[in-house]
Amino acid sequence: MHPYIRITRPVNSVMSGFAVFIAGIIAGGYPFTYKVILASIVSIVACSGGMVINDYFDYDIDKINRKDRVLPRGEMNLKAAFFYAVFLFVFACFIAYFVNFKAFFICITASILMFLYAYKLKRMCFVGNILVGFLTSLTFLYGGAAVNKMEAVGMLFICSFLANISREIMKDIDDIKGDKEMGSSTLPIIYGEKKSLLISQIFLLSGMVTTFLPYVYNIFGVQYLFMISVLNIFVFWTLYISKKNVSRAEKSLKIEMYGVLFVFFVSKIIDQIA
Repeated sequence: MHPYIRITRPVNSVMSGFAVFIAGIIAGGYPFTYKVILASIVSIVACSGGMVINDYFDYDIDKINRKDRVLPRGEMNLKAAFFYAVFLFVFACFIAYFVNFKAFFICITASILMFLYAYKLKRMCFVGNILVGFLTSLTFLYGGAAVNKMEAVGMLFICSFLANISREIMKDIDDIKGDKEMGSSTLPIIYGEKKSLLISQIFLLSGMVTTFLPYVYNIFGVQYLFMISVLNIFVFWTLYISKKNVSRAEKSLKIEMYGVLFVFFVSKIIDQIA
């Protein structure tokens, strides 16, 4: 795969676009408008920019933790990576202009936050975790913004926000060696791995609880309750294994988070058919 594609983490970037697309359908129903497609493309391009700028500022730490990445391998120089990231951010905002003002404003804000996160905020204790949790979950609000119905995906945003904070703390625990070398002030470095894992588990449990709210508030019916209950069995298993293998737990949680999105999507389709 070409370095200019690989550095964007194409799977992650495309999945962010997919999340926007599904959120747009959840918020606006089917058939969907062309603006949902445009918003999905914006997310893919902006997310790609975020990945590139993150690797640019993480160059030194990646030489320790992620030696297989594009920049540590010398497949792209730092100057090229920086301007590539800026181009992707600007291009994403250009496309967002043709969606609507909300989408345009969110894209500009998210691009600035992604830059600040990579530059400084990710190494600040807990601030980086909250910000990346917000930015990752913002894809769902963005799908709602494309159809001017952000409130329709509010609960999905909250579930994702809590789970993503949990996952980010797990990733910090897994990356503690390289972060110490760089003098970062992550949660595990300041408070230790044990306390950090407990905080991560609390956020994950909170996320699990919020997944039942769409049923409690009669947004979705019993079919949603059944599907989300089954999925939460796997999430609870992830919670359990996080004590022994945090790396495996954070990877499992990533899959389960997409499972929550799938449950929301299927429930919306069933609700619309009914």
